[in-house]
Amino acid sequence: MMNNAIATAREWRGPLGLRFNHLALATVLLLLVGGALLTWQILDQGTQLEPGTMPVSTDIEEKFGVRFTFAAVTAGGGMVELRYRVLDEGKAANFGHYTETAPMLIAEDTGEMVDVTIMGLHNHRVEPGRQYYVLYRNTNGAIESGRPVTIALGDLKLEHVVAW
Repeated sequence: MMNNAIATAREWRGPLGLRFNHLALATVLLLLVGGALLTWQILDQGTQLEPGTMPVSTDIEEKFGVRFTFAAVTAGGGMVELRYRVLDEGKAANFGHYTETAPMLIAEDTGEMVDVTIMGLHNHRVEPGRQYYVLYRNTNGAIESGRPVTIALGDLKLEHVVAW
């Protein structure tokens, strides 16, 4: 006589009526998802944005004679400071004095633009090697510290600037 009360591992049913096959499949899926998340986190750490990242644009340097050196959200988030160094005084003499030469800041993740200057870019004698600044009103908090910004000068752009 055979005892029907003893079941094999394949026929075993858990507390919710799930078979061994279902539990094995769920375990494998859980391990795959966990591994994928761990891999994504490890790979994503290489693309984190570093505040103070300031790329260089040879096109902007050639046309306007300036190199941007610093961007920061200041005044409790209400202003943005942008600094630049004069490389060529002749090209930089009119930098920022006209709409075509005034730098605009664009938040790369939202597309919001900041172009209202509070201070800076007034008529002054520029000297090569000297650093100058522009203060912007950070309208609606468009520019955030640690987020990528594009500096646009007419048709030229300096992308992936990360403000302090």
